[in-house]
Amino acid sequence: MGRIIQSRRHLYSRVPIILLSILLFAISPVLISVIGARITEAMTNEPCHEGNCFWGAFGWLFLLTIPIAKVLFIIFLIIIIIDVSKLTQK
Repeated sequence: MGRIIQSRRHLYSRVPIILLSILLFAISPVLISVIGARITEAMTNEPCHEGNCFWGAFGWLFLLTIPIAKVLFIIFLIIIIIDVSKLTQK
């Protein structure tokens, strides 16, 4: 019995959802900082960058989430390969 993929239906439904969630985790600091900076710029009518705004500096968290997402992706690929091989042996 596989950990993530237990049938062929799970292969097509769970894998894309998990891949998208890993991708969203990886780029979330940039998305959050861009949205926050736009809102701050609209409220203050001043440009928002790293020197005067928290949202500009928040994007640097991207340097931490990318390596974590890479490790999660590699672990996910190993689990998928093991699960698919067990599924084909059934």
